[in-house]
Amino acid sequence: MGSPSQIPKKMPPSLSRAKRNLADRPLHTLRDAALSSAGKTLAAAALLWLMAFAACKRLLWRDPHAAFSSEDGVYDLDYSLLRQAEAREFVEHAEAGRVVSGREESAAAPVVCAAVTTFNRDGRQYLNETVGSMLAGLTGEERGLLDVRVLFAHVESDVHPDWDKRWLGVVDGWGGYNVSGEEGERIREWESAQNFYAKGVYDYFYMLRECLVDSKAPYIAIFEDDIIFADGWLAKTLKGLSELRQRSKSWVYLRLFYTETSLGWEADVDYWYGHQLLTFALAIGAVSALLLVGRRACRPLGKHLDTPTLAVLVLVATPAFTALAFMIGKYNLHPLQGIERMDKHGCCTQALVFPRFQVQGLIDFLHERGSGQTDSLIEEYADAQGYERYALAPQVVQHVGLISSRNNLAINTRSTWAFWFEAQDPVKLRLEHEELAKSGIWRASGDGS
Repeated sequence: MGSPSQIPKKMPPSLSRAKRNLADRPLHTLRDAALSSAGKTLAAAALLWLMAFAACKRLLWRDPHAAFSSEDGVYDLDYSLLRQAEAREFVEHAEAGRVVSGREESAAAPVVCAAVTTFNRDGRQYLNETVGSMLAGLTGEERGLLDVRVLFAHVESDVHPDWDKRWLGVVDGWGGYNVSGEEGERIREWESAQNFYAKGVYDYFYMLRECLVDSKAPYIAIFEDDIIFADGWLAKTLKGLSELRQRSKSWVYLRLFYTETSLGWEADVDYWYGHQLLTFALAIGAVSALLLVGRRACRPLGKHLDTPTLAVLVLVATPAFTALAFMIGKYNLHPLQGIERMDKHGCCTQALVFPRFQVQGLIDFLHERGSGQTDSLIEEYADAQGYERYALAPQVVQHVGLISSRNNLAINTRSTWAFWFEAQDPVKLRLEHEELAKSGIWRASGDGS
């Protein structure tokens, strides 16, 4: 029989219950917190935020600067495929002689001299689709407003597969360089050395000069040969030119193509993005004031808006949804529409329309500089002269050429992309075109002065 000290003592019932209550307290505390008004509010806010995030990821993936952007499918041709098919059909009819050649003699004076510079690319050629989509779907009256010219930018022009094709009868002028022997040799040297910086600048002011000298059109447009035009592009361009003529006297071009890759949030341009601490503070302050006023004004609401619940709404939910707004992306939140000022970040030279009175100065500048990135030189000229630059939104031109005429990397040519162009509704565009065509908007387009 053991000693009394070895006999286990029975724990008092009150102490046992206290220990069990202490062990259960964290579980009860968490459960109480989850079931409280603040806990339910936090769960609801989190669920709502996740649902909003999922919806944005599904719907807003085209903006390259959004948190939800995705390359899967964003570079797939959609609307452009339809326009390419229409362009090929147009060119096939022209090749078979079933399309009226060029402008009719009875047409009104042209409003736009549209110049296309084309190169023989290794592989896919785009010229027929570019010209075909430019002209396919135009009304007879609209066609009369265009003076279309094509430069085959080779010293030996017949190296281009489309040289001397019958379908070229749909344009108003086409050919190679009309230059002296000495100038031709210089172009040949650039071509042989693949000096695209010098030759590209030369080709650009060569076509500007041709339109300036040989055409009386008040506007001169220079197009690259690897683009697709949307239905109604000319009517919308003329409408934009009419508005721009009333808006500014110091503009140098209207851009028909731009890429959203350059149009993200900018701290020095977008005030609320550049002052995010202030943005979040104001959002928190506004929500706090609104909830406090609501709690005082509505007693039933006040029962649910206790201090922990207010803290969840103000300090958690408000910053989370404010951050989500920035994550959505600038272009998703504020898509451009109509005539938009675009003095920088427009990118590139796929489709620019110049007023006639500005062209000689630009020609002189490009001739003087002689070599460089043509789009950068145009921007440099505009900055030096204090000229405004504008873009037509949404874009009426898409850049589809992944095979560069300048040995550029595919990743660079691919980044020159109108991200929303492919999502356009062809029925809607056709109806818009018909409406503008009936209004005869070109009659107000002016003389470009």
